[in-house]
This record gives sequence, structure tokens and C-alpha cells, in this order.
Amino acid sequence: MAEIITLANGTVIKNYPSFHSNWNTNFNILKENFNWINSNDTLMVQEPFVHEYFNELSMRTCLPRRICEQYANNLFATCHRVHLLESQKSRILLSGEYWVEQSDYPSWAENGIYIIAKSIWIREEGIDTIDGFDEYEEFYFRCPSNIASNSYGHTVDDENDSILLSALVRTDGTVISYRKHETNTEIEDNEFLDNWAAVYIAFARKQGQKQFARNLFASGLV
Repeated sequence: MAEIITLANGTVIKNYPSFHSNWNTNFNILKENFNWINSNDTLMVQEPFVHEYFNELSMRTCLPRRICEQYANNLFATCHRVHLLESQKSRILLSGEYWVEQSDYPSWAENGIYIIAKSIWIREEGIDTIDGFDEYEEFYFRCPSNIASNSYGHTVDDENDSILLSALVRTDGTVISYRKHETNTEIEDNEFLDNWAAVYIAFARKQGQKQFARNLFASGLV
């Protein structure tokens, strides 16, 4: 998905689809460190940036669903692979369902936010990885602008429904960092962020969790 991610320190990272001129430049950077990656399986590639947890250059790619459908009972919205360039380790990252009532949200979640998904880390057979990926989770959520600014350090437009935030959180509950995710309007693409609410509602219905679809509408965040 052609999104723009803004880190807590202000770093802006763009993701490029395979038809974009910047795709080749970034894919070649990735290929230098991971010679096994396949261009046909790399729908999108991200600019390199220093990862908040691993403190080394990282790049994320978007994969075709056929690569990941064998995992998590094929119940996920997006499929990525996170690459650590210096250590040359990687892991598949899925965005999976989060069927948790707001009253039971983790402690970092302020009243008034709505969590739509959580990361699922997948080990691939024959691919080098590290245990560090299992030490944190990423939660994706929607919140109003005042909470985004006051609690999570990001500026959002309440009229722009395509903006989500995410929280990188250690498994012990300690927050690592917050990110902002928004559509790159300069690139014409079938962007997940433009349709996240519809995807969430479809998954809720498919998995017998219609109450969470109603909860989303009741939150006033769509």
C-alpha cells in the first residue's frame, strides 16, 4: 500500500508500488542485503529507516496474499515482510484481528481511541530471523485529533478518515513508539488506508464479530 509513515522523531518514510520510479531504487537496496527476495513477490517497497526497536536500518515490503494465505488461517488484512538490513534478518508481519472490548484495552490506550488490528509475526521456514521480533507488537488504531496530539505526539485531521496511528509495544506493555500512517495522495493506488473501515467491518461479519462493527460506528471515528 502506498502509504506514508511518520515516526515519533518526525522521520517520514514512503512506500512505493512496483509501477513507481522509486520502486527500483529501493528494491535494489533491499536486494543487496537479501539476495533471495523476488521482485514478482514485492508489490511495494519502503524507504530504509532506522527502526525504533532494533536501532538499525529497516525496510518493509508488501507481499501478495498468496504468499501469506497459509498463515493465521488466512485471517488478516495486510501481509508484509520486515527486513533488518545490517543483521540481514527478516520476518513476515500480518495485521490480524483485534476483537477486544474497549474496557479491556491495554493501559497505553486512552479513552476515545479504537483499536482495529494487531500484528502477527510469522517465522518462515528457511529464512533467517531473530527472536527480537517476538519481543514487541504493533497495534493499529484510530483516534480523534486532540488525543493524537496530546497523548501520541502526532497531528491528524479529523476530517481525513484514512489516517491511522500505531503503537509499538513490548510484550511487557512498555511503549516503544507511536507512528502515524496516511495515504500517499501523490500515488494512485488501491490503498488499504482508504478502505480500512470497510475491511474491518467485512472481517467482523465474516468472523461472527458483528458487535465490533457496531462498536466502530458507535465510536464516532468513521
